[in-house]
Amino acid sequence: MSESILNAQKRETTNKKGTKAIRREGRVPAIYYFHGQDSTALSIDEKELRGILSSDSNIIELAFDDSKKTKCVVRDIQWDPVTSKPVHVDFLGIKMTEKITIQVPVNLIGTATGVKNEGGIQQQLLRELEVEALPADLPEHFDVDVTDLEIGDSIHVSDIEIDKAKILNDPEQSIVSISHPRIEEEVEEAEVDETTEPEVIGEKKEEEEQEQED
Repeated sequence: MSESILNAQKRETTNKKGTKAIRREGRVPAIYYFHGQDSTALSIDEKELRGILSSDSNIIELAFDDSKKTKCVVRDIQWDPVTSKPVHVDFLGIKMTEKITIQVPVNLIGTATGVKNEGGIQQQLLRELEVEALPADLPEHFDVDVTDLEIGDSIHVSDIEIDKAKILNDPEQSIVSISHPRIEEEVEEAEVDETTEPEVIGEKKEEEEQEQED
C-alpha cells in the first residue's frame, strides 16, 4: 500500500462561523483522532485533499504545521449534496503493527454479457467492503470483473479472494447482480394504459349521445 503526504494546519475555532470561514479560503475542516488521545481540529487544502482521494493511497502521512508527522487513514468524509465538495473529513491515526478496519471501494470492470447482449439491468449493491487488516496489508480497492455475468447472475462477498486481510461483510451479500428489465416493461405498460384511457372515455361519450338522439 502506497503512502501520500498531506499538509495539515491546526485550527482553534470549531464553531459554524469558523468552519465557514475556512471553507471560503478553499480549505476543508477536519478532525484527527487516535485512541487514547485527545482529538485535534485541523484544516486541509481542498485541492491537496482531492489529489489524495483520487490516488491509490489509503495510508496518509499528515504533516502538521509544527513539523510533526503522523500516519493515518481517512475514516469518514462528508460531502455537500449540491456542490459535491468535501465539507468535513475524519482522520484516524494508526500504528503499522496494529490492525484497523476501513471501508475499501469496489470498482466494477467490463460490461456484463447480460447487459450487452440480453438487455439486462446491472445493479451494484455494495460500493465498499469493510476490511480488517494491518495497514500495510490493506488493499487500495477491489476490482470486480462483471464481463461474464448473464441475467440472473450475481457476485457475492464470498467470491472475493484476499490475502492477509479479512472482509467483515456478510459472505452472502451480493456485490453486483444482473436482473431482467422488469421495471422498464412495467413503465411501458403503464404508458400504454394512460394513452388508451382517453379513447375509451371518448367512445362512452359517443354511445351516450347516440342513445339520447334515439
